[in-house]
Amino acid sequence: MSKFLINIFLKNKDNDRKKVGYLGSITGIICNVFLFIIKLIVGINVNSVAVMADSFNNLSDVGTSAITFIGFKLSDKPADKEHPFGHGRTEYISAMIVSMVIILVGFELLKSSITRLINPEPVIFKTYAVYILIISIIIKLWLSKFNKNLNKIINSQTLEAASLDSLSDVLSTSCVLISIIAVNFTDFSVDGVVGIIVAGFILFNGISLTKSTLNMLLGSNPDPKLMENINNYIINFDGVKGVHDLIIHDYGPNTKMATVHIEISASLHSIAAHNIIDEIERKTYDKFGVILLIHFDPVKDKCLYTNKIKERVTKILDDFEDVCSIHDFRTASDGDVRTMIFDVVVDEKLSNENIKILKHRIIEKLSEHFETYQFVITIEKENIFIN
Repeated sequence: MSKFLINIFLKNKDNDRKKVGYLGSITGIICNVFLFIIKLIVGINVNSVAVMADSFNNLSDVGTSAITFIGFKLSDKPADKEHPFGHGRTEYISAMIVSMVIILVGFELLKSSITRLINPEPVIFKTYAVYILIISIIIKLWLSKFNKNLNKIINSQTLEAASLDSLSDVLSTSCVLISIIAVNFTDFSVDGVVGIIVAGFILFNGISLTKSTLNMLLGSNPDPKLMENINNYIINFDGVKGVHDLIIHDYGPNTKMATVHIEISASLHSIAAHNIIDEIERKTYDKFGVILLIHFDPVKDKCLYTNKIKERVTKILDDFEDVCSIHDFRTASDGDVRTMIFDVVVDEKLSNENIKILKHRIIEKLSEHFETYQFVITIEKENIFIN
């Protein structure tokens, strides 16, 4: 069924983000409206708060799909004067709104379930209710797989969340199914307990989605694999001696901008260095879809004196276990004043206070070996720079 819908609505394996998002959203709306109506009717007929809670869970999924639809539509708007990098983050905002709706629904259902537990009412067993819940589980399993298949096409956080949400619905509906069957074997208010469990599932999903979406809006770490691939790609260009300080900025699923420092021999003509940078920026965008801005660091790789000093410094810093590497090494002279300038990459677990102490220790140690030098050292940790 999934392949059939994809082949019908996404002809020629269309990977247009908006079309794929629309297909996932509309399919979700249709399935969840059906499940909400039929389970609400069943819940009222058998007097089960758990079934009604599960139906309203489906109603929240309708809202989720509707907001997702709007999010994909707005995020597809082209860049304009006010938004030069486009509207891609609208997809993240729509996911945030969805998570708020889910949390609200979960909280309300939790209150009603606790009330039912305190003041229990008899649940009427009906065979057709069991069949309806089993059908609901099957539909949700399929919907989870369907969204997962769509997510493979466009790699959308929203579709991934929808897939996981459908999978958690399978678990919550399974609990409701158990509660309906259990009325034949006990007078205990299983209905209220299961209602609380379902509400817990809903709240957990809402909070998890809020956390992941908030991270995207605040600027979380990019995909480590993407960073590794870009670094490895750049270092293989002729003339590039080193790559560091790659930072990727996310302006939406289809718009990413990055800055990076590359080391090129200072002996190379500026026009030749500029041509290398232009080529890297152009080819990186073609390969990864990332808009790249490069900062050029000239290195005196032909200067034997500078290379000798760098070797000594590297050997000295090997005694500092928190130091991972150094880069962008150079020396400068202004009259009698000589300065050594370089960056130090430290262990990511090191606290800012310990980094300050480490920097002081490094300068003290180097001063013992290079008495006539001043030191300008930049400490780096996970794209955070501490001077």
